[in-house]
Amino acid sequence: MRTVAVVVPIYQAQLSALEHFSLTHSLAQLQPGRTVVFIGPEGLDFSAYAADFPGIPLLTFDPSSFQSVQGYSRLLMSKAFYQRFDEHEFMLILQTDAILLRDELGAWCARPYDYVGAPWPDGLEILVNLGKFQGTLGKKIRTHVGNGGLSLRRIRKCIALLDEFPEAVDFFDRTGSSEDLFFGFMGPVSLDFVMPNEFTAATFSLELKPEYYHAVNQQRPPMGGHAWWKYNPAFWLDLLGPDGDAVRPLLP
Repeated sequence: MRTVAVVVPIYQAQLSALEHFSLTHSLAQLQPGRTVVFIGPEGLDFSAYAADFPGIPLLTFDPSSFQSVQGYSRLLMSKAFYQRFDEHEFMLILQTDAILLRDELGAWCARPYDYVGAPWPDGLEILVNLGKFQGTLGKKIRTHVGNGGLSLRRIRKCIALLDEFPEAVDFFDRTGSSEDLFFGFMGPVSLDFVMPNEFTAATFSLELKPEYYHAVNQQRPPMGGHAWWKYNPAFWLDLLGPDGDAVRPLLP
């Protein structure tokens, strides 16, 4: 039960109304005994979180890690970040714009995957020309899986992937790319990193085109989703049932 750390990144003194709803709903879905921790910048006023979510600690990092997407991505592409959680086998990144519908973490942790995130329906493609893929060994990589907003990561394997492709870590950092692109592109070409295909990933989490994956997967709802009120709120409101009706007035 305690092999998973549920990690909630925060950077502001207070959540928005939609974020507060999402986090409250998500935490209520977790099985009793789950380890939950906030991560945020040193010096953050944590009083509102301590009042609304008592008993959940704050683990702090350098403020620069929460001042931009690049800073946050640099944090999640650092071995030191994962080593802070090395007493756990997995971490679940649960951003405040993500939402859980139920807790299936036990089943997902029992599967062979080292990283699972919502699929990118149209796929993303780059030419990797660095490290062992340099020059004539350059490799065009196309990925459909990787969104990090709600993602399950096997901690020791993420550290190993960072060690396996240090040149790629540097490239994604220098170009300001989001950290989930590193895992999405480099995971599939690793010698020892396992990721699901997009349709399996869609049973874990959804973001873009959720209605498409919902139909292909025969109306099987995912465990959760990311940016649910941004891309297709009506889809999520239906899955949330009475809670969806309650939160509807908060939508933009």
